[in-house]
Amino acid sequence: MRRSTLLTRALGAGALLAAAAALALAFAGLDTSAPRLDVVGCLAAAAVLTAAWALACRVAPPLPPPAAADPASEVPAIPARLPSDVRDAGRATGFVLVALSPVVLARLAERNGLFGAVFFFTVLFLTIRFAWSLRTDVSRKEARAKYKVLVEDAAAGEVHAIRARVDGPLVYRYHERGDKPGKLSTTQQHCLVLTDAKGEEIPLGTGDRTEVARAGAVLRGTEGWLLFARRYKLIEGRQPVAFVADHGGTTVLGLTNPEEVTYRTATAAARELRPTSRDRATRKVPRTAKFRLPVHGRIAAGALLASLLCLPVLLLDTADVPGLVAYPLCILAGVALIWAALNGAGEVQHTILRDTEWTVREESDPEIA
Repeated sequence: MRRSTLLTRALGAGALLAAAAALALAFAGLDTSAPRLDVVGCLAAAAVLTAAWALACRVAPPLPPPAAADPASEVPAIPARLPSDVRDAGRATGFVLVALSPVVLARLAERNGLFGAVFFFTVLFLTIRFAWSLRTDVSRKEARAKYKVLVEDAAAGEVHAIRARVDGPLVYRYHERGDKPGKLSTTQQHCLVLTDAKGEEIPLGTGDRTEVARAGAVLRGTEGWLLFARRYKLIEGRQPVAFVADHGGTTVLGLTNPEEVTYRTATAAARELRPTSRDRATRKVPRTAKFRLPVHGRIAAGALLASLLCLPVLLLDTADVPGLVAYPLCILAGVALIWAALNGAGEVQHTILRDTEWTVREESDPEIA
């Protein structure tokens, strides 16, 4: 895994902005006569910036190795200022652009008449349904609300806390009877495993497999404080926790099972509240360069194919490209883009597993064992 740099972020943002400009111009400038060099120029800029972003990500410096613990050093204070959970603006923007592309393509292919209007609103409806079905993949509203409680409690001066060590990232698979005869149903979870002073494991999940992998690569073997919210009894379900490394104050926010908190706050380990210090600095886990060839290569190829299919509609007048030609071209462009995006997203799991050293643990329902 490689570190995200100012150059990779600037090039990635530029590529997304160029793509967004192309979609906006194509949608708003329907009555503009061909050739639509403004849209073609934005698409070309997006392609060049995407290639430059991929190259910058491939040559970016690797993530720093975990810092070695110094046995002679004193245990640092618990920080009062915890970093907030940050939204992945790049991922959310890319998702929105892909979701809106079919509507823009329908608008681009639209010709005056009833069929054009029906086609446009049908695609709009399907696009909204597609975006709604994937909303949980880009929304972490509930988790952020829980993190906020922990951040506020630390800032107020007191939290529950225990000493812990990061073992590394874990893939946990649970097999049970499937819906169809003879089939298994497998539930898979990704979490960061920590151990307390007694050697008992504490799973910490963030809801983002990439974030778990990044934290595992940077914090494996690191010791630090594991913080629980002072108001944990007012939180339902999974509990917010924060691990703060002794060296450098690298912090990862996550959620854990409620029994992990209630069990430890019922013992001497974390029963008493501990004071926090505003003199202790923290920082987020270093960001990583996002480019992965199996993922983004497919998405870029689909976007390039979609752009090439749209070129006749963008460069020629309506008389030269009648509706019977424009509609198939734009439909094929939309299919190519959505298919590539879905296939690229399907490769995320495999690339994350290859990029990081994971511990794999599998269990089965006793009834099928």
